Amino acid sequence: MASDQLLSSLRSLAIGRKSLGDYNLILRPNPTSEEQYEQSETFDSYVEQGLVLEPRENAPFDIRSLDNRQKRLKIAAFCDGVRSTYFLGYENNYPILYTRNASAIRTREEDTGYHGSLHKIYRQQATLLAPFDLFPLPIRNVYERLQLYAHRSADLCWTGLEDEENGPSYAEMVKMTSQSWHMRARRRARHLLDLSEQITSIAGARLLRETDPSDANWLLKDGSLVQFKREYLHQREALRNIVSCVKTHPVAFFGIEGECKIMELEVGQRSVAFLPRPLREAQKGYTLQQSYRPMVSWYLRVRPPNPHNSSLMSGIVRLDIAAVDDWPQWIDEVSWAVLDEFYGISAMPDQRYDVMPYGIYDCECFLKAQQISGDLLLAQLR
Repeated sequence: MASDQLLSSLRSLAIGRKSLGDYNLILRPNPTSEEQYEQSETFDSYVEQGLVLEPRENAPFDIRSLDNRQKRLKIAAFCDGVRSTYFLGYENNYPILYTRNASAIRTREEDTGYHGSLHKIYRQQATLLAPFDLFPLPIRNVYERLQLYAHRSADLCWTGLEDEENGPSYAEMVKMTSQSWHMRARRRARHLLDLSEQITSIAGARLLRETDPSDANWLLKDGSLVQFKREYLHQREALRNIVSCVKTHPVAFFGIEGECKIMELEVGQRSVAFLPRPLREAQKGYTLQQSYRPMVSWYLRVRPPNPHNSSLMSGIVRLDIAAVDDWPQWIDEVSWAVLDEFYGISAMPDQRYDVMPYGIYDCECFLKAQQISGDLLLAQLR
């Protein structure tokens, strides 16, 4: 359902119920995005979660210079997504939130350098988020009939996501506070955006392969391949020409010693390839073949450190590719192609210019330009 129709239907529902003397649906829209309250995740672990893959599995973590470039590939398309989540009100003291996301594939014209959409690949989604399973059944049925609750991922009580094997039980949900539901809604909104980016990036990568089966055209995606569903990470050929760029580094996969080595990287140097394992897989000593999310990652310095950036990893990105059989022969070539995105063109004045590829920056600007502000969006509910 379109954003304006979704919100107008919710407003009509509130007005209709008030006329019948039912005041359990209270609308108090807040135009401040929930993402502004989102804290950056930090992970403290004494277990090295990274597993070095080259020159052999479980070798020492190290850094190396890139091999001479062979110009076998180029970055031909870019994928990014944006999201915003807003608090709308309460239903029987349970919070109702609204989230919207959009993702797109952009490409650069070789002759002019201008950026435009790749065959108009663009996806947008808007939905309400609430603990619908805790609503009284007659009320929940009304939401369903009005298409305000159209799919199970909108229900914050649903625990069927891949990373929710140990989600809260029904008895625990009944006791959850409003703040807990807000946090759960932000995680669900992030999941919906991840799903949107997965769909668009796979579509864009497939289109590039069909246009040129030589593997010369690659798609650069913002964010980690960890966002992809496990089934796609095991269908590696479908992701063969996708490289993901991670700009922040909350997990020290090789501890403080590894982090110190990474900080010593110079432009044109990278770390050895490794498998970024979740803590549970690292504790069990999983290998690349045993991993639920097989992928190949490495750190690459793309710019000198920004003297005004407090991050010790300024100018360093992590790149992820699918663990295809011939992954070793692509690492250096992919690195050179990503480095191209930081020289001659720049994401300045964006503060993340030291780790932001220009194509991703363009994609983000395009997506944000398509969305109206929270104030205008929620004005119809006041």
